[in-house]
Amino acid sequence: MPGLELKKNNDNYVLDPSGSVTLNNAPDGKWKTDEGNKIVVTKNDNSTLNFDATWEFDSNNQLVVSADGKKFNFHEIPANVPRYETRDAVLLVKPNKNQPFVFELRGNWALTESHDLSITINGKKSTLDGFIHDPRSRFMFHFSNKKNLLQGSVLGFVGTWSESVDADGKPRLQFSYKQAGKPDGEFMLPKGVAIERTQNQLIYEYEKQGKKRRIQFAGLLKINDDFTITYGLDKQTASNGEQQVASTTFTFSAAFKKKNFEGELDLAIKKDDGTVGSTVITIGGRFTAVLGSTHLQAGFTFEQNRAGNKITTTFGFAGQLEFKQGKIQWVFSTNNTTTKTITLAVNVDINLGDKQLEAKLNLIVQGGQVKGITFFLGVAF
Repeated sequence: MPGLELKKNNDNYVLDPSGSVTLNNAPDGKWKTDEGNKIVVTKNDNSTLNFDATWEFDSNNQLVVSADGKKFNFHEIPANVPRYETRDAVLLVKPNKNQPFVFELRGNWALTESHDLSITINGKKSTLDGFIHDPRSRFMFHFSNKKNLLQGSVLGFVGTWSESVDADGKPRLQFSYKQAGKPDGEFMLPKGVAIERTQNQLIYEYEKQGKKRRIQFAGLLKINDDFTITYGLDKQTASNGEQQVASTTFTFSAAFKKKNFEGELDLAIKKDDGTVGSTVITIGGRFTAVLGSTHLQAGFTFEQNRAGNKITTTFGFAGQLEFKQGKIQWVFSTNNTTTKTITLAVNVDINLGDKQLEAKLNLIVQGGQVKGITFFLGVAF
């Protein structure tokens, strides 16, 4: 069987992709890799030989090993279909997916701005052309043999997501992943995250080679009365029960960015210095009235699809209704808004009638006259 040809002390070794070794054309042992990515040959007499090797992926996403002036491409044997996966960021190479032999390669990973994944093994950097995509919050990198796209592999990393806001005000996520024998590594997603407004779930979405790719983050969205966004990310586990993604909570400070109570809820993400950035998160739903403990509040209601079930969330805004300059206005009491007051259209946004028994439904208008609120933002009282 073809393999990597090596020479030492006038002996000729051939390492085939099944893990076997021939010495001068006779079977003599097995091979594997050590933690330094050297090739280790164990002969039938249990003696060992080490060979320095260079490992890299070529432009077709095919693994190539070079040693002793010779090269071997693990994809060059037509009957073999190599398969790659990761365990604690160690690359596991199975030269033939139908055979048990596996060897390990250790390197430094990085996510590129174009959503490719690079690995540097003993100073040799190569880049895998692929994409990150997953419906359950996991960091999964997909790539294929570019000469046969049906030969695909998925590299999964285990860890924890965390949030930040960059200098431009974009909400960003980074993934801290476990690495065997060394501190955690980190992938920073190149773009900002958003809310997918039909299901109101956090997503990371981008386009590559004409196709949309995304990570959909399974979790619970909440917004408080001063428009701070929190997203409780659910823990994700593999079929064997091992944790793939830890549960965590993302928090983003935001500001109300609308001039009326129509349509969807637009929230501008705030930078670390407290100023309002240019990134706007849109929540799908509708404006509504919320009967608070002391007064009637403007609010918003939205639904989330979680594991096939719809969860409805309604929250009120910090502020109150006031009659000013002959107009009925909602006046925010929080600084997290780009508009301090919103004028309501009578007989559209709000209706008034006779004074009501419940004090929180009454509003003082001209001359100290008390009017009862009978309708507010789609809710009748």
